Amino acid sequence: MNYIESFTAIRDAALVCLTERLPAVNYLIVGANDGTRGDPLFVHAGGAKWRGTLFEPLPEPFEGLRKAYAERPNAKLRNQAVVADSPGGKRTFFNVPFSTTNSSFRRDVIVKHKVYSGFEKVEEQLVEVEVDCVSVGELAAEPGFAPPDVLLTDTEGYDYRLFQAWWPLGWRPAFIEIEVIHLEEAERVALAKLIEPAGYEIFWFGTDLFALRKDMFTGAEMQVYRLLRDQTANLIGVINLLQQERAARAKV
Repeated sequence: MNYIESFTAIRDAALVCLTERLPAVNYLIVGANDGTRGDPLFVHAGGAKWRGTLFEPLPEPFEGLRKAYAERPNAKLRNQAVVADSPGGKRTFFNVPFSTTNSSFRRDVIVKHKVYSGFEKVEEQLVEVEVDCVSVGELAAEPGFAPPDVLLTDTEGYDYRLFQAWWPLGWRPAFIEIEVIHLEEAERVALAKLIEPAGYEIFWFGTDLFALRKDMFTGAEMQVYRLLRDQTANLIGVINLLQQERAARAKV
């Protein structure tokens, strides 16, 4: 089992436990894209117990989202972005037309992709579009809104701003997943310093952080999750050391 498989196994096992344990799973996805691309919740959200709201502001991926969730009546799809501050309304969003996975409120995050093949001219190719938005506060005030049991944000560098808006509202999902690859190190540290003392176990999963609220799982379950996480991390550390040693020998 490799690094990705190990953490995927932990995440899926935890979500299966929550599905069995909760009478209904209320979920929220911010930055849903087309509903299937890189979405760890898609396979679970089709279950009868799952009821959720998915936000995607761009027309093309939103159309894919509509098709992917066409037979899931318990999912509410919204062609909007979620923003940290009120009011929502219309805001400028940076989009790369040839890549539906690279769009953000942060132009700097999009531009830094220019070091990758196919994105060399991304600064010239990105397009400013106006998208409809709802703020976290406005969303929380909507009739019938309930804080999610499962929360996922994938917003290309805007995730910490969103966290700063929803965490003070007292939302404490059983499962949290936040894209962290585009965040500053200080923001990642700040996330951990707030989430962990609130009763969560944190798992750093490459591009994302996901956290499990420990009171939702048995001691035995948490022990297995920690063991698999730590053994995988240790194995990766050994592999990295071996690679460094080989590289050093090659220079001799």
